[in-house]
Amino acid sequence: MPTQVHRLLTWLPRASLPARELRPSIQPASLADLIAHYRDRLPALRPSFFDRLDRTAQARIDGLITAALLVDGWLEAPADRRKGHPMRLPSDELADCRVEEDHFVEKRVDFAFRRFNERFAGQIRRVLQGAAPLGRPWFGGFRYRLAIARIEQILRERQVDPALWFEERPARSAVTQLVATARITWRVLTGRG
Repeated sequence: MPTQVHRLLTWLPRASLPARELRPSIQPASLADLIAHYRDRLPALRPSFFDRLDRTAQARIDGLITAALLVDGWLEAPADRRKGHPMRLPSDELADCRVEEDHFVEKRVDFAFRRFNERFAGQIRRVLQGAAPLGRPWFGGFRYRLAIARIEQILRERQVDPALWFEERPARSAVTQLVATARITWRVLTGRG
């Protein structure tokens, strides 16, 4: 089972996808290729009430799942590389930012990695913005606001400290955990950042 996708989504998916089904056979050449790879996996991760929603809400839920999958792929990239699996990161973006294999081997955070970090996080945030209207009804949107806030918290923490992408289970102090929980709770209850 993927480590993050099921934890990030706030509903019970229709099926559980093993991590091997989320991995492409080769590293995706672009973000479009990566999203196309995930598109085939969306039905298993959709909530049971998906078919009762209108097309707009369905597209937004697919966007939210895609954002969770993008984050999961990024969180798992160092482990996938160590195990010899293709990373779920767009190779053209890595090459454009000059992030190379050595960055993952040496766990190196330099200007190139920070630039990739900012760019890829920005792309994930744009996907999340498309899903944001799901959270508008205060009570009915609770589950979506929670999923969005969880994803945004991961991106925020790694924007501050990009080295966290290289840690499988980052150690967090009690204060950091408390601040993160408070931030997520505030975003879920108020619908604000």
